[in-house]
Amino acid sequence: MTAILEPTRVVGVLPAAQPFDLRTSIRFLKGFGACRGDQVMTVDSLTKAIAVDGQAIAFKVASRKGGVDYVLHSDEPISPATREVVCHKIDGYLSLSDDLAEFYALAETDHPAYARLVRNLWGLHQVRFLTVAEIGVWAVLSQRTPKNISTSLKRRITQMFGRKVTFEGAEYQAFPELTDLVHLTAADWVGIVKNGRKAEYLASLVDGLLDIGEDYLATAPYDEATKALRRIKGIGEFSAAAILLRGLGRMDFVPLDMPNFAEATAKIYGEGYDNQKLRDRYGKHLGYWAYYLHTALGALKEEALA
Repeated sequence: MTAILEPTRVVGVLPAAQPFDLRTSIRFLKGFGACRGDQVMTVDSLTKAIAVDGQAIAFKVASRKGGVDYVLHSDEPISPATREVVCHKIDGYLSLSDDLAEFYALAETDHPAYARLVRNLWGLHQVRFLTVAEIGVWAVLSQRTPKNISTSLKRRITQMFGRKVTFEGAEYQAFPELTDLVHLTAADWVGIVKNGRKAEYLASLVDGLLDIGEDYLATAPYDEATKALRRIKGIGEFSAAAILLRGLGRMDFVPLDMPNFAEATAKIYGEGYDNQKLRDRYGKHLGYWAYYLHTALGALKEEALA
């Protein structure tokens, strides 16, 4: 019986809910310090790596009408199951399946300044962290720490434990999977992050995320998923919200009363704006309201508010 050899290179197309413009995602990433240096970008293409069950896979996505073209490449054969997992991760990473029609309709009749910034970012879907391991580790590293230091620590973890793959003449390194980090003790983490508190939190985080499971966090009622995360030592309200929003695309809750959200809100709506009005207006789209607001006031500020 002849064995069927699986390919090391796979191509295809992923559809996107319209409107979608990959170029806006790329512009966002150029200003997103947490993932700086993790990918190679052109005006209309993006290449980076992901690890799936111990296999490093490079993927390249490029703009096309109605979605994106993709290429997957690995030094090992890519099984149909692995291809499905990677395509699912790309879909989530770029939020390709998110339907923004209702959000756009709500934004159009909101404060004129907010409606204007949404129009300037038309076609932008949330760019998430690629894996729950990455957003979880980042949530701990960035606690009360300057972004440049957090980014440097994240890069160190990637270099020490991430898997590498060469694609189109360049080497890419995937952020490690939780299973790549589970053997690390708090003492091991101290040697990496040089901070005893964060070391203890990181060891607890990896064990906790593996115990809870990504599927549960993605599908459980939001309050239950939050409670599960907050039982992990070092994960508070903001970190739990970040993992669910920026890692799993759960857009129905934002901690609006926390200082960084309050400051951003005041820049558009004025001081003392009633957050309940935002909750009532945007409901399950509140995360997209926040994403567009912070994107406009941060990475794309000059373009969005021109």
